[in-house]
Amino acid sequence: MKRKGMDDMSEQQNNFENLDILREMHDSSRFEKKLMTDGLEVQVGEIKSIEVSETGHNTQVNIYYPEGNGPFPVMVYIHGGGMVTGFNKMDEPAIRQICRDVECAVISPNYVLAPQYQWPSALEELYELIRYFIQNAELYKLDKTRIAVGGNSAGGNLAAGLVVKAHQEKEFSFDYAALVYPALDISEAVADGVNDLTNLEAMSPEGTDHLRKLYIPDGENPENPLISPFYADPTIFPPTSIFAARGDLLMHQNKLFANKLTDAGVEVLFKCYTNSDHGFMEIAGNESVARDCRTIMATELKRIFSK
Repeated sequence: MKRKGMDDMSEQQNNFENLDILREMHDSSRFEKKLMTDGLEVQVGEIKSIEVSETGHNTQVNIYYPEGNGPFPVMVYIHGGGMVTGFNKMDEPAIRQICRDVECAVISPNYVLAPQYQWPSALEELYELIRYFIQNAELYKLDKTRIAVGGNSAGGNLAAGLVVKAHQEKEFSFDYAALVYPALDISEAVADGVNDLTNLEAMSPEGTDHLRKLYIPDGENPENPLISPFYADPTIFPPTSIFAARGDLLMHQNKLFANKLTDAGVEVLFKCYTNSDHGFMEIAGNESVARDCRTIMATELKRIFSK
């Protein structure tokens, strides 16, 4: 998805005609210089980079540990990128602060990307990864009784989708969900978010339409709650924080979903940042907003884990 301040990527991201070019630019040092570095100085106890093959997916995972011996409560944090690109290091500033302030382990996975791997590949990979860590909690110094999930944009979609899938499978559940400008409804209804304050340079209905076609196989219903968690039963959600940007195309659905959860009796914290657009947690130039967002998230998570 095209993001503000990234003019050198605009044509490729508007048209999605060459995903190889998009991914090369996204993963290059040229792109990384645009990523937020504020927060990378936060010290954590240890960072382990591992590959989990026991699930059959060979998933690369970074695990951030606080100081101490554990077992630690767990936050699974999922990166964005429109389901077609992105990587877990994009979220390191937020992850480091959560790890330090909450004194929890943060599991930060990479996952398979569309269009080579369409839905439900990434969702199933992440679900099986979480199940693996729960089954091997002692090995990884994790407290399997305290687990949260979160993510940005497409990662927010997958995080919410994991809540839905966990409810369906009934093998484990989450204590908290943190959704940052999540793509909760990726049906054609996304265009309802256009208004006079929407920054269509940051994200457009046309761009999301391209992403939907790349991610969702032909014939699948985009209103399936595992694809668009907006359509799930709201009562299945744990205490949830939703962080939105006023100029974001997704702000409309973020607010509607927050209202839906509130009406269902779910504990919800909703915050919309007035002068911000999609991508404020990852892209350089939004440091004060990102700091506020991740501080609130850490405070809420610590409160939940302390119950």
